[in-house]
Amino acid sequence: MWKTIRINAKKDLIKTEEYKDAYMGLGGRGLIAQFLNDEVNPDCDPLGEEAKIIICTSMFAGSGLVCANRLSVGAKSPLTGGIKESNVGGSAAKALSDHNIRSIIIESKPKTDEMMKIILIRSDGTISLEDATSYQGMNNYEFVENMQKKYSESISVISIGVAGERLYKNSSLQITEYGTNYPCRAAGRGGLGSVLGSKGIKGIVIQQADEKSKPEYADREKFSKIRKVLNKSVAEASKTNPYSLIGTANTVDKTGVAGIIPTHNFTGTISEKIENLKSDKFMDFVNKNGKNQQPCQVGCLIKCSNIIKDNDGKFLTGGFEYETIALCGPNCDIYDFETIARMDRICDDLGLDTIETGASIALCMEAEIIPWGDANAALKLYQQIADGTELGNLIGQGTVAVGEYYKIKRIPTCKNQAMPGYDPRGTIGTGFTYATSSMGADHTAGITLGKDDPTDLIGAVQTSNIMQHIFAMADSMTCMMTMPTLGGQLDQLAELYNAMYGGNLNADGLFAAADRTLKMEHEFNKKAGWKKEDNRIPEFFRTEPLPSTGKTFDIPAEMMEV
Repeated sequence: MWKTIRINAKKDLIKTEEYKDAYMGLGGRGLIAQFLNDEVNPDCDPLGEEAKIIICTSMFAGSGLVCANRLSVGAKSPLTGGIKESNVGGSAAKALSDHNIRSIIIESKPKTDEMMKIILIRSDGTISLEDATSYQGMNNYEFVENMQKKYSESISVISIGVAGERLYKNSSLQITEYGTNYPCRAAGRGGLGSVLGSKGIKGIVIQQADEKSKPEYADREKFSKIRKVLNKSVAEASKTNPYSLIGTANTVDKTGVAGIIPTHNFTGTISEKIENLKSDKFMDFVNKNGKNQQPCQVGCLIKCSNIIKDNDGKFLTGGFEYETIALCGPNCDIYDFETIARMDRICDDLGLDTIETGASIALCMEAEIIPWGDANAALKLYQQIADGTELGNLIGQGTVAVGEYYKIKRIPTCKNQAMPGYDPRGTIGTGFTYATSSMGADHTAGITLGKDDPTDLIGAVQTSNIMQHIFAMADSMTCMMTMPTLGGQLDQLAELYNAMYGGNLNADGLFAAADRTLKMEHEFNKKAGWKKEDNRIPEFFRTEPLPSTGKTFDIPAEMMEV
């Protein structure tokens, strides 16, 4: 059915393997958890010889299910020291599925750090390693432009910028977006760009397949019937879904008023300037400088992405999302969309996670390197990252590195990874996820923020556990943005799985599969050296009340030792 492409970076060997029977039915996060447990030594150096990186599609990629053309990138994280799966949209997953490729595994290390390669998947399905020496030191936008000139404008590209080449622990992989072909979709969290860089791979270029492969189905007719129902339900929901109508930036309307959005390095102080970042102002900004309701992948019916242009009408950035706005904006006392959009563009170009970078810039402000809220000074710090100055290199290594270097007490991280856009004092279930997740502080691990976000300890823990399972499920099959709709149709999703792969899975079986994924991740991290007592929230969240509510994070430490 599917193929696995295995590449030995030391020997320049490419091997096409039949997809393992044991992996049949796995995709995305679930496949990564299984693969890393099967093939990677948890105690390895994430940037060393034993480390491996896997790039794979979801279990329903290429099937026509709504938002199923997701790409997952997995490895041992150089930032957290544990397992990492980073999930992203863009055009690459569909391009790989058209070539009948479920996964690409890159292992070993090149003999010299000075030789970089491009993995080229040609339209006829042949695969080669091409010399990338002339592209070293090139950032993502220029690299993609060069690849399009050389191999076709319609290619899909997975690439790293100089951040990945320099092995920054905050480096991302960038994926070209469907419809724009710009590298504005980021597999950002965990520093996985540095893992690809350590393998000497500058990028993966995928030409459109001459003959597009079609998935095999246990029952094609049944699959098509169920898929139609599920797709229609998401399409109907999107008509009133604020993520569809506005984008993820609409989250500011809830978190800003509640004081949950991070401000001034997670002090939680509410500024009246937060009004500048609410949905109505965002729509004014988008309508003036671009457009919203942009699909990031083939088959996206939610269209929560956007295109942002500069004052000259040229493309500036895309996928301008809440997490970037929160961490690069209010967390740094910056309340200007145009400035934050420029920061987003720089991060995508260099190949940096915007969450980690925004948190790191805020610590530079706390250390009095630059003034709070000084947008121009902040942009100069971004330029220092691009230039590879001593300070720029420090910022590229992540928030903990910056905080420890300047001896800052308030470092908002869990498992060495910066917290995303939700203060754990205002959503304690989310804080529980930050502390206990195998991914570290990560909004894609299972946030509990919503109309029923519980404030009691037992309810918060239970909700976090449910959401961690749901997010693990989503990252294996489709976009998490579909889950508010598809999450209520798990029996149908299970039947869809059966129609594709065979068997008699039910809704409980989907949860069981997600549970296996979570357990495999935790087992990997345990072997990597993580301990239960590492499940901690920074102390200042327990001692400093959130100004909007007067509450602290109050889940006892012993409840988090799970």
